Amino acid sequence: MGNKALWRKAIGDARLLVIFLTALLFVFNWLFVYLSSLIELGPLAIFLETLPPSFEKLSGVPFASVATPVGRISAAFVDPVVLFSTTIWAVGRGSDAVSGEIGRGTMEMLTAQPVRRLSILATQAIVTTIGSAILASAVLLGTCMGLATVKLSEPVFWTDFVPGVLNLFAMMFFLSGASTLVSSADDYRWRTIGIMGAFYMVELVFKVIGRLVERFEWLMYFTFATACEPQALVIDYDHAWALSVRYDGVLLACGLACYVGAAVIFCHRDLPAPL
Repeated sequence: MGNKALWRKAIGDARLLVIFLTALLFVFNWLFVYLSSLIELGPLAIFLETLPPSFEKLSGVPFASVATPVGRISAAFVDPVVLFSTTIWAVGRGSDAVSGEIGRGTMEMLTAQPVRRLSILATQAIVTTIGSAILASAVLLGTCMGLATVKLSEPVFWTDFVPGVLNLFAMMFFLSGASTLVSSADDYRWRTIGIMGAFYMVELVFKVIGRLVERFEWLMYFTFATACEPQALVIDYDHAWALSVRYDGVLLACGLACYVGAAVIFCHRDLPAPL
């Protein structure tokens, strides 16, 4: 843990990606506040309220709330730009922890140094977690900048968005932990990313089916996506902190369990010789 070379390597490997994604998320969320201020739903808001309850159930948030300034701005938290950026960071860094190093042939050099395998993995995990916090902060700061510079139809407070941002951070922590777990047992990074991609899609399908079909609601207990509700946590501010503790607690606990599992596997497995 105290090896400066490990820290320099982990930070150097992650630096460019975190800088690019931080700038992207900050600018996007700032711009999203401006774009949302241009939208006047008018009759569309009445139309949304007349849609069947199944549509509202699928979205996970009340349509009446989406019509408000807070609701429109919160849509940025589930926009593909934000979700893809945070997922790319978490899966990208998690998959690189072990199988990425093995694939590049650098793992043998790392393990040949007088450092414990646990230190190699812990350094990667800490740098990835700090990067996740930076990206989540960029989302909040971009939103705050938008609120400070864009005139809205009614006052909106930046504190409303804190539970949603914390949920995004918890989601990244879980995904990076799960990716590290798969990476710790794999030799190829492309396969680790493929497994995580398939896992992500299956979990999303579980969530959609569980929401739409009452008899399959039990599927909601088998997908991490159930606890990923950044937009709902912004809109339902009365219950946001209680839900945040529950959702974020589940994601953080599962992510930590994945990291512990990854450490056990990595510390006891045989590593392949570089080709």
